[in-house]
Amino acid sequence: MIKGKTAKEIFDIRFFVRLGCIIVIIALAVFLYFFGKQRTLYVDNWSTEIDGKSYKAVDWAMVEVDDLGDQEYSPRQRRGIALRGTTHTIYITTEDDDFNEIVLDPVEFTLPADQSIISLPALVAGLPADKAIQEFIPEPSPVQASDTAAEEPAVDEFGDMSMDF
Repeated sequence: MIKGKTAKEIFDIRFFVRLGCIIVIIALAVFLYFFGKQRTLYVDNWSTEIDGKSYKAVDWAMVEVDDLGDQEYSPRQRRGIALRGTTHTIYITTEDDDFNEIVLDPVEFTLPADQSIISLPALVAGLPADKAIQEFIPEPSPVQASDTAAEEPAVDEFGDMSMDF
């Protein structure tokens, strides 16, 4: 006669050790997804328009993101920075018209996507970070767009390929 297991036999110490291991693995996976994932931030010093207002590119700026080192920016420059986590701080130093150095207050922001772009002229003008940052979606180059039309196979491109002898 086959005997069923009692609750004491089912919920022994091995059950709780296995359950604890599963919970730790799931918690570690969630932690690594949010805080270990690498994201790219593009710092952009191009003239831009946000909410109908134009912001001119900054003539010179020194930018540091999360103590990863200073980078110098001139007009029409864009650089990518690899970051981990979602919340970051950007430090900006720029010059006024009389070449006096201005150190702006640090700006804390969160990345909305895996690839984001932040407008340096908008931050220098005092726009909040949530308005100056957006998801970066690269546009396909004109060469790539014309190649997609050429990739469609032509009917009977290779002629008759029958194996009759």
